Amino acid sequence: MSSLMLTLRESIRYRGRSGHYSWIAHRLSGLAILSFLVLHVWDTANVHFWPEFYAWSIAVFKVPFFAVGEIGIMAAVLYHAFNGIRITILDFKPEWWMYQDKSALAVWILFFVVFTPIGIFMFMGVINHCGELAAAGASCWDWPTLADYGVVIGR
Repeated sequence: MSSLMLTLRESIRYRGRSGHYSWIAHRLSGLAILSFLVLHVWDTANVHFWPEFYAWSIAVFKVPFFAVGEIGIMAAVLYHAFNGIRITILDFKPEWWMYQDKSALAVWILFFVVFTPIGIFMFMGVINHCGELAAAGASCWDWPTLADYGVVIGR
């Protein structure tokens, strides 16, 4: 939580231009990835400890809210990777820091070129999944109940 507070506090203090905006985006994408990994490890641990709950959570993750969140996580991973490579290159070649604006712009261009087809493909998967459910007479937005998967709270 202190990392999030640091991000919010430091993002308010304007330092200027592309370096500041790249720092904010890099920090927020890193926190998004960390949040996903914590949820993923906890959820995957349920395979062994509580299989019924794991089956329910997999069904919940197919709800469009989470499916769109997966697209956001993919965006965070791509931006964080590309910007991390940029930062690494600039750290090894300090004389290139004068090209920070151009390199930050290059990262954003590369990100959009790579992410756009991936994002469209992932979103089409969400649309297709909802279409299949609609054809079966179910709603894409219905959250599965715990009872449908035999989950009993308070064992």
